[in-house]
Amino acid sequence: MSQDAYFVYQKKEQGICILRCYAKESRIVIPRELDGEEVTEIASYAFAQEMDEEPENPGELPCICGELVEEVLLPDTIRRIGRYVFYNCRNLKSLSFYTDIAYMGAGAFTGCKGLCKLIACEAQEEKSCLREILVDLNQTVVVEFKGRERYQVLYPAFFEEAVENTPARIIETHTHGVGIQYRNAFQNTQIDWKEYDRLFDIGKYNMEQKEAVCLAAYRLMGNTKPEEKAAEGYRSYLEEHLKAAAEIFLMQEERQLLVWLAEEFVTDVGQMDMLVEAVQENAELLSLFMDISHNRFTQKTKGFSL
Repeated sequence: MSQDAYFVYQKKEQGICILRCYAKESRIVIPRELDGEEVTEIASYAFAQEMDEEPENPGELPCICGELVEEVLLPDTIRRIGRYVFYNCRNLKSLSFYTDIAYMGAGAFTGCKGLCKLIACEAQEEKSCLREILVDLNQTVVVEFKGRERYQVLYPAFFEEAVENTPARIIETHTHGVGIQYRNAFQNTQIDWKEYDRLFDIGKYNMEQKEAVCLAAYRLMGNTKPEEKAAEGYRSYLEEHLKAAAEIFLMQEERQLLVWLAEEFVTDVGQMDMLVEAVQENAELLSLFMDISHNRFTQKTKGFSL
């Protein structure tokens, strides 16, 4: 076979179920249709390194599974995700999906410690599977939402600790980190923005600085604007940590956030100078920031010659 990717699948009453993917690259795009029928399901362990019954590879391309998986894009036809579908896909960094997935199998993202970007495409149904995915991921996750409104939102990390209750002879699970509270800021499967924003008053002291500055910037620059009091809290935090924020955005290659800081967020030449200082080692951004500073803050006066 000469194509870049092919799939082993099973036909079911409700559509095609993908069993395995074979490809030249670690970026897998699941098609909407195969053999004239909609692809509606991803089988259990489909991307795991091992599965109970390994299907025969019909070609010469490698099976993209386990640590070979880096990015997966699911079509709008997917309705079911099987158990442990991404089990120990440690290098999976980005997942694109539609929010109307109706069934998510247990342990779908077990071991996916590198998954830091979710691209959630809005479906017609109001019910969303976003929270169901987020609670399976305890690392820092950025969600890029694509729909009637486009925005990015950050969910901080949390971790769970098993603690033995010796007298009762039971193991209790203790959850640490504000990330779990952010993941619970949903109402009827939709993000509860008021609750999400309320958490920042305490959350900024209970998350890493790089999480807090990104979270604040995403909320201020997005289309879903926070209420005035919450916006002021985000703005005050960014102003207090402006240079650190610029350095963090530079390190994370968040060019969009850096340009937003320079073009829209800073309000005086002193703040602009902090940004310029933070990007001194990046010639392209330094030149851009100098131009922005000149256009925004240099007084232009008109004179008359006699």
